[in-house]
Amino acid sequence: QNEFHNGNIPFEEIYFNVTGCLDKSIGDIGDDRTAVCDRPEEMTDEIRFDVFPPFDSSSEYPQFNSGSPVILFEPGLRCHSQDMPGNMIIRLAYEKGIRSIAINRRGHIPNQVLKAPRWNLFGDIDDLEQTYWHIKENLLAPNTAIFLHGISSGCAVTVTALAAWDKRRLLFPEKKTPSFVGAVTVTPGYDTSKVLQPDRFKEPYNALMTFAVKDHFIMKNEKVLRSFDSSAVDAALEASTLQEFLDASAPFAGYPNASEYFKGENPVNDLQYIDTPTFVLNSLDDPCCNINNLYETSPYVNHEGRSFAQIVRDSKRGLIAVTKTGSHCPFLDGRWFPFVKDPLTGKWMLKSWADEASVEFYVAALQVYEERRFM
Repeated sequence: QNEFHNGNIPFEEIYFNVTGCLDKSIGDIGDDRTAVCDRPEEMTDEIRFDVFPPFDSSSEYPQFNSGSPVILFEPGLRCHSQDMPGNMIIRLAYEKGIRSIAINRRGHIPNQVLKAPRWNLFGDIDDLEQTYWHIKENLLAPNTAIFLHGISSGCAVTVTALAAWDKRRLLFPEKKTPSFVGAVTVTPGYDTSKVLQPDRFKEPYNALMTFAVKDHFIMKNEKVLRSFDSSAVDAALEASTLQEFLDASAPFAGYPNASEYFKGENPVNDLQYIDTPTFVLNSLDDPCCNINNLYETSPYVNHEGRSFAQIVRDSKRGLIAVTKTGSHCPFLDGRWFPFVKDPLTGKWMLKSWADEASVEFYVAALQVYEERRFM
């Protein structure tokens, strides 16, 4: 997709240290665990979030300031800020006066290996909370509108965070809790204990991506990961499917095994608690997130026999759009000419219905849910 985008976006790169609990199976994911858990130094690592327009660029982008609305992006599998996949939405957000901050998770920063044996294929909610507070308290003006946007595998940590933090706010209103004016998830897969099985994440993509994640996350970081759990490295490298790979890598996410991992961080666990205005996009022809994932009946008791689609429909501020076509993320709009002028360069870029709809949702949310800036 980026071949059409006239070069890379000139991000401001900001590095930030995050830490993690040695054992995440202890404690409630809804709490700020890093404030109370055992956090050995070896769990600390450096992430990078990329900002556009840069914070220190008032002369070049005078329409932006520290109070401009912000979207926090969680990119997809093996992706990063310049290809989340694609970056059309950053250009569209720029046109509407919305700043973008792409969060390059542990293991996602180009040409940077892990320093710590902590890494989660779907993203780390504790890392995200630390990043959120650093951005909110040190870089943004008070009461700046913040949005959260997940793409592909980045939807998992997005939904997990929304559910955990909205639950915390409901049950413990006195506790400090991240909040958003709105959120978008593009092609989520729902139940992560099943989502990467070959009957849901289809071939040849499953086999291709299984090979790719082994190389990208394990082999590139084998020394530090093997020093922590050599048997888990072996199991991950021996995995024949993406689901087996995810299950095997649970120890590096902070859990003793896959069962505890899904008990702690499956995004559907507390789906019913999400109160943040959320726009969900799926496509009927998605080969990587089977649309049946959305409509299957949840096996979890707290969902009372409803499908995940019904849970979102029953929520206060949830909206799902299911398109006939769109594949996995592109949602190209225009049969014969799926292009539109790039607001950043004036040249042509791919036209994505999902990106345009997401930005329209954020603009509308600024009007309808403006009071959420003050939460």
